[in-house]
Amino acid sequence: MGWMHESDAHLHEAALVAVFEDGTESHGSTMVDGVDYELVDPGRRGQDRLRPSTEIVGWVLSCDCASRSSSEVLTWTYPVQWARVPSASLEDLARHRVFAPDTDVHADDRPEVAEAAHAVWRREHLDPIDVDDEIQAAAEARRNADARLDAAVAEARRLGRSWADIGAAAGMTRQSANERWKDRT
Repeated sequence: MGWMHESDAHLHEAALVAVFEDGTESHGSTMVDGVDYELVDPGRRGQDRLRPSTEIVGWVLSCDCASRSSSEVLTWTYPVQWARVPSASLEDLARHRVFAPDTDVHADDRPEVAEAAHAVWRREHLDPIDVDDEIQAAAEARRNADARLDAAVAEARRLGRSWADIGAAAGMTRQSANERWKDRT
């Protein structure tokens, strides 16, 4: 299970990725003769190697972040691994402990696990990026508005309007208008 998030600047695709004791990460799963396997690092000739899903020890929360302005794709990984615990009584999603029996090791398909991981992804990765995007958009809008205001004041001065008229239209005093725009017109 995974999640996507789109903004004006980025496309994000996140998921909990299964991890084995040696640090190998899965990039998918398959069923062979009724047994669940994880697809891991490609072997020779580009063929995937299979590992039994029962060997999963945990999951990492990972996001591929594609920039809309370039072909660059970066990967963000949450620094705390979600550990697989051996019994339901040990599960604690707030502490990143997930119970997954050998008969169903895809705990990330469980709605409560997915919801907990999604909340961490949003809080730790997306919210900081989204607020940065909002700041950048607001700063760009302000620069555009300032340029538009400067152009309007220049046009008003070209038409012979007084600093008092311009100040009143801009919501400031004549003196403030004069100080702000006298060198730009």
